[in-house]
Amino acid sequence: MIKHYRQVIFWVFVFAFLNILFGLKWSNYLDSFYFTSMLMPVAVATSYFFNLFLVPRYLETNRHFWFALYTFYTMVVSVFLSGLITMAAFVFLTDFNWNRMSPIAGDVLQLGVIIYFVATLFSFIRVYRSNLEREARIAALEEANQKNLLQTITVRSNREAVSISVDDILYVESLADYVKINIGTGVIITKEKISGLEKMLPEWFIRVHRSYLVNKNKIEAFGHDYVKVQAQQIPIGRKYKKEALEKINNDKELTT
Repeated sequence: MIKHYRQVIFWVFVFAFLNILFGLKWSNYLDSFYFTSMLMPVAVATSYFFNLFLVPRYLETNRHFWFALYTFYTMVVSVFLSGLITMAAFVFLTDFNWNRMSPIAGDVLQLGVIIYFVATLFSFIRVYRSNLEREARIAALEEANQKNLLQTITVRSNREAVSISVDDILYVESLADYVKINIGTGVIITKEKISGLEKMLPEWFIRVHRSYLVNKNKIEAFGHDYVKVQAQQIPIGRKYKKEALEKINNDKELTT
């Protein structure tokens, strides 16, 4: 969703643009300001009702018939309110003297159409962004599922391709220009980056420190600033502490 301050900037820009556009056309910025001020709340309310209620409740749940029906009802109510506001504007500005509104009165419909075009555009931008975000979440879940099904990884070590069982990995330690993969029975040294291994390994491998990646299933104990894997105490970095401890606590209730 677009940040709140960006929404405010968007609508302020629309309001200012319409005031300038019709102020130049009518040679009367005051009338332009009154009409835009009166019609904008209905357009904004319609846009947010569409975005925050109709779209998530009906469109995103594939209830297309009800979405179309309630969208039609929304537009009818919105147009009705716009008509009432326009009549009120005539009364307020000209004591309902239509002749005094020329040529402004002939442009009221045009102003309303522009405002609702902008509101509709805003709505479809949000729907488009929402769909992109949903597709990104689905892709991330699919990638995570694929990673979780991973049984082995292959790394380069001593100029050879070495296959390692994921379940055998205790933790990964990053040193100056190489990485040590501890598998209990020994250590495999590779030039792989720890960040690359983090992306490659399943989600139960937790980054606890800039230099350590730990298999959550192998953690024997943990404290506020460390975890223990086969009696090896591994520090938890300040940057990773909150997320690491949350992930560990979600699965373990260990005592130090």
